[in-house]
This record gives sequence, C-alpha cells and structure tokens, in this order.
Amino acid sequence: MNDDLQLDIVSRKEALQPRHRLVMLGASNLSRAFPIAVSMSQQVFQTPLDIYVAKGHGRSYGKDSNCLGKKNPGIFSCGIWRAIEQEKSVPITAFVTDIGNDLAYEVSVETIFRWVEACLDRLMTLDARVVLGGLPLEVLRQLGATRYRCFRAFFFPRCRLEWREMLRRAESLNERLQEASQSREIPFFTGRKQWYGLDPIHPLKRYYAEMWSQLFELVAEMPKGLSRHRCSLAKAWYLRGLQSESWSTFSFSRRAFQPSGRLCDGSTISLY
Repeated sequence: MNDDLQLDIVSRKEALQPRHRLVMLGASNLSRAFPIAVSMSQQVFQTPLDIYVAKGHGRSYGKDSNCLGKKNPGIFSCGIWRAIEQEKSVPITAFVTDIGNDLAYEVSVETIFRWVEACLDRLMTLDARVVLGGLPLEVLRQLGATRYRCFRAFFFPRCRLEWREMLRRAESLNERLQEASQSREIPFFTGRKQWYGLDPIHPLKRYYAEMWSQLFELVAEMPKGLSRHRCSLAKAWYLRGLQSESWSTFSFSRRAFQPSGRLCDGSTISLY
C-alpha cells in the first residue's frame, strides 16, 4: 500500500476517535432537552465525543423509579459508572442535574445529598469538569399550596408531603448542593424564573437551547449564536429512539447493547 494513502487512512481513523467524554445525569428535563443537548455539544467541543447519559422521566439518583410503567435503576447504581471508569485517560465534562425528583419520593434530604455527593466524588476522582444543577427555588416559592397539590397529584400521586414541608426540604437540599459546589470548586447552575410557565418542574421548550447554552458556558468556550441552536427533526427522532442498557416495562426486562447511537462525526452515545 502507498505510504501516503496508508498515512491518510490512519489519520482519518484517528480523527474519528472520540477525544472527549461528555457525561449527562438527569431526569425528565434532560430527557426532554436531550436532542438539543447532544446537538449543541457537537458545536461546543468540535470533536468526536463519547456521550454517556443517565436520564428518564421520574429518574431517581439512588433507587429504582417507575414512571408510566417504565422502571429505571437509580443513577448512582446504574451501569454508567462502569462504562466511564474503563478509559481514564480521556477528559470528561459532566452535568449533574434534575436532582429534585427524590424529594417527591419522600426520600430524606440527607439521603438525597449523599447520593448526589457520591456521584460528584466519582466524577472528581476522574478529574472531570463538573457542573452541578440546583433547584429552581424562585419558581417553587411562587407555586402555592393549591397549584402544588394539583401538580403533585399529576406527577407524583403517591407523595403525601404538604406544600410547606416540600418547600422546606427543597430549600434545605439546595443549600446543601450549593455548599458542595463551593467546597469542590465546581460551577452551580440554577434555571431562570422566566423559563417556566404553569409547569413548575419543566422549562418551556423554547428555552432549551438557551438553558443548555448557559450550562456549556460554565465549562467551555462558546461558539457565537449557540443559544439559538436548533436540532433537526430527523436527528431528534433518531436520538429519542435510542434505548438504554437496561430497563423494564410492565415487569418485562429489556436490555440494549451500548453504545446504542453513533453520529456522523464519529461521536457515540451510550444510555444507562
């Protein structure tokens, strides 16, 4: 084989090898904004990525959760950690978000914080650049007891915590998270009040790009105009169709090999 041709083949293979890892931990907000987050990450890092994601509606950080018949393992105990610890030489950027679900499962603030803290410690041992997401307290404080009961009945019907107690726990958890970000010297992110409508849990879809632009801005140099970025319908459809490593639907266990997705630039996507 011609030496120049062989060198060109090698260089192309190297160009397609992921040179950065992106870890995203979250629940329904991450699930909703997932296509935007992945598409924007390609623009931000300008290099093939290994993307590792633990997400899902109603996802808990420490225990199995069940939403609309789909059961997912807790984030702290899922397979994402085994996957990212296999290759320690590739740099990691990580987002730890959507921490409030466990409050609605009536898990104590101390236990929730312990789960999140354990995830942070695992990432820090891998020298990851981490962004920690807080709770949107401005939105929650304006919710009121009546609206709270309505949304509790719809999203978390088994929860029996009353409005004042839930708010107290949310404020306590957020304070612990802020302390963790300060002690570990990692950025702390809180969503803006204007991003939310009647739903106090999920930002409006039109703000997904702005939200993730601000998240990426905390750990990377930003291309111009990223806050107005859009993901194509075809790409969004493909990303939403990817399956996680293990889950169960109405007690039927399912598994999927990872990575379950591959993008045109050579980036891979693994879901857990």
